[in-house]
Order: sequence, then C-alpha cells, then structure tokens
Amino acid sequence: MSRPLAALASLVLAVLGIVFLLPPKCAYACSCAPVSTQRLLSSSEAVFTGEMVDLKRNQKGPFGGVDEVSFRVSEVWKGPKRETLELTTQSQESACGYPFNEGQEYLVYAYGKTEPFETDICNGTVPLSKADEDLALLGNGEKPKDGDDALTDTSGVVSVRAMVGIAGLVMVASFLVVVRLVRTG
Repeated sequence: MSRPLAALASLVLAVLGIVFLLPPKCAYACSCAPVSTQRLLSSSEAVFTGEMVDLKRNQKGPFGGVDEVSFRVSEVWKGPKRETLELTTQSQESACGYPFNEGQEYLVYAYGKTEPFETDICNGTVPLSKADEDLALLGNGEKPKDGDDALTDTSGVVSVRAMVGIAGLVMVASFLVVVRLVRTG
C-alpha cells in the first residue's frame, strides 16, 4: 500500500474512532422510530408493569434534569422480580424524558445493567391503558417477590463499553500506522 493511501486510511479510522467516542446528543436519542414488541423485549434489561408511586423531579444530570421514579411492580417479563423498582428518565425540560404521572400504571421497557434503570420517550414505555397489544404479545409475566435477582444480558446487542473499546483500539492502531509512516518516510 502506498504511503499517502495508508495515511488517508489511518486518518479515516482515527476520525471514525473519535465519532464513536463522542457522547450522543439528546436530539438523536429523541428521534424515535417504530420498534416491535419483540425488539423492545430483547433490547431492554427490565420489562415490567407497575404503578408509579414516587417521583423526584429535576435532579442534576449530564443533559439537564433527571427524574427519579419509583414503581410498585405488578408483573415482570425481564429483569429483577422485586416488588419495587427504581428508574431514571430525563426531565421534561430535557425533552427526552418520559412524562410519568404519580398513581398511573405503566408497561415499562428500561435499560441499564443495574438499578436505577433508565427509560426515555423512545424506549417503548406506555401507560398500561394503552398497552393491550404489547401485553398480548408478551404473554403472562411473573409476579414479583421481595429479593434481588441478578440481571442477565439476553439481548445480543453490543454494549457501549465494547463499542468504546473497539473505537479506542481503532484509534491506537491508526496512531501506530501514522507513526510508522512518519518514521519510514
């Protein structure tokens, strides 16, 4: 391979590595596309129905306020089978957060390896009164019990940590190629 072509390839790989490491903007996260119930189930770490019993608004977060939400769980399809679960969502001022109302029941699709889980307006969470189609496809869930069940990743989706690692490796490889080209050129 010629040196200019190798240098160009290294530059392209370095730029791609940097793009993968940049934090996502909320505008991208809020561009929702329709997703099937099966895909929501496989990409979520926790799927449950429950009544929202407590909401703490506007805690500081990286993209504005973060709402802390507590649920009394009634049925679980995925994740911990506990009577109460905690999650966070961006506050309404951040535009991506889910607008939970105290006392209302929801079908929640949440992500994150540990509690508190997270959700947003694109994650598939809906009021229980609008979840008939999803509930029919999900079938019967399990009743919660008091205890702490470990989560297992069954989604098959590449984790953010793996993506950052791959991007870092690409950047290091690009840097080494450029250094070698400079030394031999």
